[in-house]
Amino acid sequence: MDSNTNHDLPAERQYRNLLFDFYSVLLTEKQREIFTLHHMDDCSLAEIGTIMCITPQAVADFLKRTLTRLNKYEEQLGLVGKFNNHQNTVSEIGSLLAELEKPGRCDIDKITTRVRTLVDSLVV
Repeated sequence: MDSNTNHDLPAERQYRNLLFDFYSVLLTEKQREIFTLHHMDDCSLAEIGTIMCITPQAVADFLKRTLTRLNKYEEQLGLVGKFNNHQNTVSEIGSLLAELEKPGRCDIDKITTRVRTLVDSLVV
């Protein structure tokens, strides 16, 4: 596995976990188990190797192929990207609604128009 694997940034780890959440059903049982042991249960390659009766290098190769497969599914289907876009849109709607609740002057028509546009983008 690449040298960055042991030094995951939280955003990278979160992204990999999202990929797994969306596409794990498309993986084999062994791929799911090894990925879960490493990324969710934080087991080392050696620990996983012992559990699965394979070498740590085989575990690393398995993880690399699994991540490649998950990324390929995302490239083809784009579900994680759509999910993230929807999350950002919902967050923006929440911020706009909070603006409407603030006392004082605000451009209600402008905010309402933006909220409608954002809601429409979620429906499409």
